[in-house]
Amino acid sequence: MERVLCLCSLAVVVLVVACAPEPTATDPIARGRQVYRELGCANCHEGTITNFLRPVGPPLNEVGRVAATRVAGMSAEEYLRRSITDPGAYVVPGYPDSMPRGLARDLSPEDLAALVAYLASLR
Repeated sequence: MERVLCLCSLAVVVLVVACAPEPTATDPIARGRQVYRELGCANCHEGTITNFLRPVGPPLNEVGRVAATRVAGMSAEEYLRRSITDPGAYVVPGYPDSMPRGLARDLSPEDLAALVAYLASLR
């Protein structure tokens, strides 16, 4: 009986630790990765079976490099920030204009900057 209680207690501890929210990162790129996950960006921008059959958003695995080439004279960071704050400004050919509007409105300036830093780091 003691073993069962011990195993149950251990299972509860593991469950509590696994479900605990991740502490907010202080490094901008790490925080940007957290914001990316919290917003569910991967649902449209990463290779899932749904995106394979009907692409919703372009892959972002090299967006830091690609963004720097999209608009002449515009840095990758400027392009990414504009793409988040004004999603219809630059629509990647071959993809629908389906980026959520008002996304930046729900982000603090620090989280927006962190998200841009994270995306710009993807090369």
